Amino acid sequence: MKTWNELKAQYPRLLPPEFMFECHEGWSGILDAYFAVVDRFLLPGVPYNLRQVKEKLGGLRIYDHSDATAASPEISDAHTLAEARSVHTCEYCGAPGVYSSRRGYLTTVCEDHAELHGHRAEPCDGEFEYYRNGKRYRYDPSADAFVEIKETT
Repeated sequence: MKTWNELKAQYPRLLPPEFMFECHEGWSGILDAYFAVVDRFLLPGVPYNLRQVKEKLGGLRIYDHSDATAASPEISDAHTLAEARSVHTCEYCGAPGVYSSRRGYLTTVCEDHAELHGHRAEPCDGEFEYYRNGKRYRYDPSADAFVEIKETT
């Protein structure tokens, strides 16, 4: 698992030294994969403005802005994939995790991190759906891919 400083050193054109991550380092591998795609597909000289990376409602949120980001399907896909991976990855250690609630606070944790500060995180019911090109998808962590949800009648 990389530290935030290692990510900043690896992607200096994307991550300024003063940038502060607002999530735990368990998601650094997810962010490393995301920034690798951005670094590859962002054209030289095109500014990239990373505004915020944080945990929100138990998942990873990446707030960035660039004309090239909006125009690049590879970067857009990597963004969606990073956020989907996060609700299956422990935010503390990067191990496979379960989207859970600890006293109303949403979090994604492995069994080792389910119990924190004397309170246990209990798995939440349901599954996330993603909408792209007029179709519904779910993220399959075993395939690390989106799977179309077929309509049943």
